[in-house]
Amino acid sequence: KGMTQPPLAVLPLQYAVGLLMCALALPFEPLQVEWRPEFVLPLLWMAVVISVLATFLLYRLIQRGNLVQVTSLFYLIPAVTALLDYLLLGHALAALSLLGMAGIVLGVMLVFRRA
Repeated sequence: KGMTQPPLAVLPLQYAVGLLMCALALPFEPLQVEWRPEFVLPLLWMAVVISVLATFLLYRLIQRGNLVQVTSLFYLIPAVTALLDYLLLGHALAALSLLGMAGIVLGVMLVFRRA
């Protein structure tokens, strides 16, 4: 939270170091890619939206908000993922999973409630 540099100044370095680390590991693993839309579109989604924009948003939220509230939002990720899996792909949710998701949502609601 006390970071003085803006996220746009820090993120390029963070991603450059990550890319360098992946490039260093590349010679040790075989790589075979079929450049089809079924691969390229999810790759772009993960690289641009999930990785860059979500990290930028996280840094902005940390700078501007309460750290406890920001990190509490991470508990919603599995529940939202399971819900999207059901809505988009039609995979059924088990009763115990629904109960766990309800517990997560209630916990996050407790963090965000007004005193």
